[in-house]
Amino acid sequence: MTQIGIEARGAALPDLPRSPTGSLTAQIARDDGAICFEAVFDAAHVSRTTAARTSARLHARTGTPPLPSLGCGQAVPPYPPGVSTSDALVHDALTRTFRVYLPASYDGSTPMPAVLNFHGGFGSGAQQEASARITELASSAGFIAVSPDDVPDPTFGIRSWNGGGCCGFAMNSNVDDVGFVRALVDRLEASACIDRRCVCAQGMSNGAILSHRLACELADRIRAIGPVAGTNMAATCEPTRPVPVRAIHGSADAFVRFGGGLGCGPGGIAYASVPQTIDGWRGRAGCRDVSVRSVRLGDAVCSGFRGCAAGVDVEQCTVDNGGHVWPGGTAPVLPGIGSCLFGYRSQMFSASQQLWSFYAAHPAR
Repeated sequence: MTQIGIEARGAALPDLPRSPTGSLTAQIARDDGAICFEAVFDAAHVSRTTAARTSARLHARTGTPPLPSLGCGQAVPPYPPGVSTSDALVHDALTRTFRVYLPASYDGSTPMPAVLNFHGGFGSGAQQEASARITELASSAGFIAVSPDDVPDPTFGIRSWNGGGCCGFAMNSNVDDVGFVRALVDRLEASACIDRRCVCAQGMSNGAILSHRLACELADRIRAIGPVAGTNMAATCEPTRPVPVRAIHGSADAFVRFGGGLGCGPGGIAYASVPQTIDGWRGRAGCRDVSVRSVRLGDAVCSGFRGCAAGVDVEQCTVDNGGHVWPGGTAPVLPGIGSCLFGYRSQMFSASQQLWSFYAAHPAR
């Protein structure tokens, strides 16, 4: 039997309760923030042996086994592995399109995580798929990448997502994007072999705003979120469980300003600030008031809150002088919109890789 023993001392350690009522998470992490080992101990296996010593024992595996979807076991894959494929479904009398990428390692019987990858305003699923380089990562890491399209407005054909307090035609017409995502996950689970416990959502700008709303309203289906260059604009946010969040934002974003307020882009609304958004998620997750982790990754700094409910972490990665772009992604087709420039795009920090690392470190409990 393999055993790992950990002893820790010092003033920075939290003061653990004598009789813990929740789980205890122990992690070993490298200096770059990557987690090498994680174990989650049920309260029944945690004891305070002395005033200064807490013990925990785990006799079997850590984490939770995959929860296979109905699509597992099919002889013929629903989409050709190794190729990005376009598909559609009808929801709320609207035809909704999306792209699905199954990695070449997909065998139809091993449940895989799925990452929903939402485009920004004026974008598309194909554009976001390429910009985030999501298929390259899905191929090497072994997950299913899904890049949906929102409904284009009938006048200009511009796509946007209904993130609650933003944006454009989708918000003004009250497009049911939350219902669409639920229907999309239903479709994926029925047709492909997905780990139902590991469906994550990320997005750029307006797509990031949607990912926040999904965590607020669809926490029963979405495990964790990774918003990039977008804050939480939902009017109300009462998730049914604590949600792991790793948000990424450029310090010099002129469209969705780090400090909140009206940006220079076409949105025409005052956005919530990044600190306000993170404080909201920290409160919903029951995190401690003190940040216990700050790591520099290239030209970004990631700060995280630990001690949250159910082993959930809430993290913010800030790119030095970063603009309204997907760090580590492909260059935007245009430098900006009018006089509002997208700004600096880091190639030292990969948003896609860092988000996947975060999802992989937060399997379902």
